[in-house]
Amino acid sequence: MMAKQGNRSTIPPAEKGSALVLVIFIMVVLALLLAALAYITAQSNQNTAYQIASTRAYWAAQSGAEWGTYQIAPATGSAASQCFSPNPARPGIGSIPGLGGCSATVACSSASTASTTSYQITSQGTCPAGDLGPGNVPVSAIRNVIVGVTTQGNACAACATSCVVNHCGGFLGSCDNRFRSCAETCSIASNDVSKCINKFCPFFGHLFCDTNGLTTCLANSCPGSGGGGSATLNYWLENP
Repeated sequence: MMAKQGNRSTIPPAEKGSALVLVIFIMVVLALLLAALAYITAQSNQNTAYQIASTRAYWAAQSGAEWGTYQIAPATGSAASQCFSPNPARPGIGSIPGLGGCSATVACSSASTASTTSYQITSQGTCPAGDLGPGNVPVSAIRNVIVGVTTQGNACAACATSCVVNHCGGFLGSCDNRFRSCAETCSIASNDVSKCINKFCPFFGHLFCDTNGLTTCLANSCPGSGGGGSATLNYWLENP
């Protein structure tokens, strides 16, 4: 209620207090709204940054899977007769446009029968999500791709691989005395077995053997074989 004092209107003290409370209330509400808006904006920026990193990690995993598949089943020549080495491998994908700072770890496992070998290649791509703002620990986005490949080889190559697995890799990387006879039962000529042993087991014919090179050498020495034969892609799966 307005009161007149002389020729001027005055506002009673009670009404002045009510207006002050209303102003404070409006300021608090506006402050809360601004804080909420800032939080929503920050969360949106963080989600966007992580989604970008996740997409880059996906392509890093794809690149690693393609690299691993090529090691087993190259575009030209015969398929491999065993997993690549080192295993797991870390191919250099950081130079690929858009994947700077990313990495891929590619692992291989295999199971063989008389004439076929099934490989599973698992590629894990990792990319940093960057600085997500105060109070957030820096994180990396991780994506996985799994590939299944089956190679069709001859029984000789599978036999040679089995001989290396069962008779080599012991103390000092040695092959035991039964290795030579095992390799010869795979229909590999004795002189070819000797060449492979002399080349990949340089000390006394049985110490510090390079089992990967020895396996490849024996497989390539199989009658009518260029290695692991042909390859078939069984599946290519994304595993988040």
